[in-house]
Amino acid sequence: MRNRIMILCTFCAIAIFSSAQGKFSIKGNAGEKWNNQLLYLCLMDDGEKAKEVVLDSAKVKKGKFSFSGVRQTPNIALIKDRDGETYPLILEKGKIVINLTTRTVGGTPLNDTLDVAWKGMQSVINNNKQIVKSNISLVMSQKSGGSFREALKRDTTFAAIWRRNVEIDLAQRDSIRAFVEEHQNSLVGVFLLSLEEVSMYYSLLEDMMSEASPVFSQHVLVKDKLEKMRQMARRFEAEREKKMTPEEREEQKKRQAMDAKIKIGERFPNAKVKDNAGEIKQLSDYVGKGKYVLIDFWASWCGPCRNEMPNVKAAYEKYASKGFEVISISIDKKQKPWRTAIEELGMNWTQVLNVDAADIYGIYAIPKTFLVDPEGIVVAKDLRSKKLEKTLLKLLE
Repeated sequence: MRNRIMILCTFCAIAIFSSAQGKFSIKGNAGEKWNNQLLYLCLMDDGEKAKEVVLDSAKVKKGKFSFSGVRQTPNIALIKDRDGETYPLILEKGKIVINLTTRTVGGTPLNDTLDVAWKGMQSVINNNKQIVKSNISLVMSQKSGGSFREALKRDTTFAAIWRRNVEIDLAQRDSIRAFVEEHQNSLVGVFLLSLEEVSMYYSLLEDMMSEASPVFSQHVLVKDKLEKMRQMARRFEAEREKKMTPEEREEQKKRQAMDAKIKIGERFPNAKVKDNAGEIKQLSDYVGKGKYVLIDFWASWCGPCRNEMPNVKAAYEKYASKGFEVISISIDKKQKPWRTAIEELGMNWTQVLNVDAADIYGIYAIPKTFLVDPEGIVVAKDLRSKKLEKTLLKLLE
């Protein structure tokens, strides 16, 4: 019994030490315009709720200010001025330096990382705002009368600009998600995800939560964001259901039935494709031959497909020698743009054209991927971005 108590005490001591209080200091430069103003040091959460908590205040003198203290660190914090403008930092042990004028922070490991990630994220967010404004202006410029869908059909210039903007918007959203994923094991990722401008599909955020460290996945700000995304997804689905026409409801049922055609854990369905020489081949000529194979449906005109291709290329080049293959099935109708895109994107793996594969696999939107194991069993769907590499890492490393 005594030994058990000693062991328990040892573990408690380790736990206390790992979350021990650390001394921090913040040296700030605010510029002369802030002289005699109060600045506030705030935590972004109170430990249990996603709620701001004021820790301390300091007056700016000769353009300078400072904070110091001892507390359990690290924490995500803000310096806030009287107008409500905020400047993020990670409250951690050490000497932190921050400049409110240039919006830079550093001096400690997490703050150095935050500074780089925050600037990169802000650049993408600002660019994305411009694209959204462009799309709003584009829609407003349309003459009254007729639906948006009709405008896309009748006005080729409008349709081209709209699709280009949508492609850019999707690419930038992928970039924003990539910033968060890159830091999903630290408080830097927690802060990036907590930003109002950061939005992603609820399912993608759930996937991220399952793969991230507890520092990220168990943080109150992340859980709060997950709940907001869950509620937003429910509201969106409810609104979409209300506005659906009978024809759209029927289309939805067809899509759900198509999506259910390919089941994880079952053998891949065979299908016809056409190779570079124009010969009809069977999908079974490439799949179920002792290697993991990514079946990738795409098209040369599909912006999200092209944006995703560098990830597929990186995965192929990294794992091809370890038993991984890719077969890209294009739904292009014309061969010239198909061949041009293959060359432009450096797609140096098996390339074929769709014959009946898209119908058999229930493809109604691209990109769409299926990962098949060496025996021909479907083991995953819709592997994109880092999710593809992480899956291959588990299977092939």
